Amino acid sequence: MTRPDPDWGFLRQGMLLPALCLLAGAVLWATTTMYRTQLDAALEAERQALAGIEQERRELISRREAREQYSALYRELTAGGIVGPDQRLQWVQTLRSSTSSLGLPYVRYSTGPQEVFVAPYLMAGISATVMNSPMEVQLGLVHELDLLRLLDKLAQSPGLFHVRSCNLERLERNTPPEGNQANLSGSCQLNWFSIPAGSRMVAANQGDAS
Repeated sequence: MTRPDPDWGFLRQGMLLPALCLLAGAVLWATTTMYRTQLDAALEAERQALAGIEQERRELISRREAREQYSALYRELTAGGIVGPDQRLQWVQTLRSSTSSLGLPYVRYSTGPQEVFVAPYLMAGISATVMNSPMEVQLGLVHELDLLRLLDKLAQSPGLFHVRSCNLERLERNTPPEGNQANLSGSCQLNWFSIPAGSRMVAANQGDAS
């Protein structure tokens, strides 16, 4: 008994439709996968862009809050003559007028060249540039309190100063102390501070204050 030969034509005809369905499904699956991959990539890009925008928004809010916080301080420093060029002539005039009003026997002074003030708490790129103008003052004093009175009057001058050091010496006299002559000699080293108006940090506050 012989085995009948398969009918390949009938078999191919019967498998054609399932094969086409399988091919269409594979194409559809591949297309859907690619499309979903593109959507995922676009979504991730949008998320990153949104995160960048949110970061920029937070930085802008932080800068605005900082400007609002420090604008009042900036106006105060400007009104006090600290922001801008050093007020060297005004300092000298205040020193002379104060010496005269206090009745000090004599005053001598000298000023040094302006230089950048360096301190650990002033961070480059964050803190504004601070300039320092040194001044040395030699005084003839009637009483020890005259030195404190003079420093109080200097504090009313435009700018900001720091007393680096002061020395007092009693003059050797053979007569009792007198009210119109120097009984003490004083020497003080002062640092006068100013902030240039053109520095980057101050310019940012200038734009906000205007």
